[in-house]
Amino acid sequence: MGIDGRSVPDRVGWHIVADHFVGHWVADKINGSYWAEKSQAIGLEKNGNLIAGVIYENYNGRSCVVHLAIQDRINKKFLSAIFKYPFKTCGAEKIIAPVSNTNNKIKSLIEKMGFVKEATIKDADPKGDIELYTMRRENCRFLEDRYGKEL
Repeated sequence: MGIDGRSVPDRVGWHIVADHFVGHWVADKINGSYWAEKSQAIGLEKNGNLIAGVIYENYNGRSCVVHLAIQDRINKKFLSAIFKYPFKTCGAEKIIAPVSNTNNKIKSLIEKMGFVKEATIKDADPKGDIELYTMRRENCRFLEDRYGKEL
């Protein structure tokens, strides 16, 4: 998987970035790992500081796994970018977001985005279970034009 790595400015000092430093930042925030050779990452900078990011990994031609870390308010262009990448650029039919069952903040956010809980893997997280949230391409409202022009 790949992306051109360009920065897309927004009107208030926000920039969408695609670089491996974003993947390492996200991995640090979620206590995970990032393998640059087999993953891609997209982030959002606000006034020069990274405030959100997504890692994409394990794309198999039909689905991929996404990991999100968000520390501040995000914008529509970022929402558009993080969903257009797996669904339009890669052609995925479904994205899968594993989330610790104790991370209520991110669970609430991804449910608002339209992800649905599909499974629970018992005792798979240091703090409890991992819940698998999924979204199908046809259910993704962030692919609509109102969320930003094609990147």
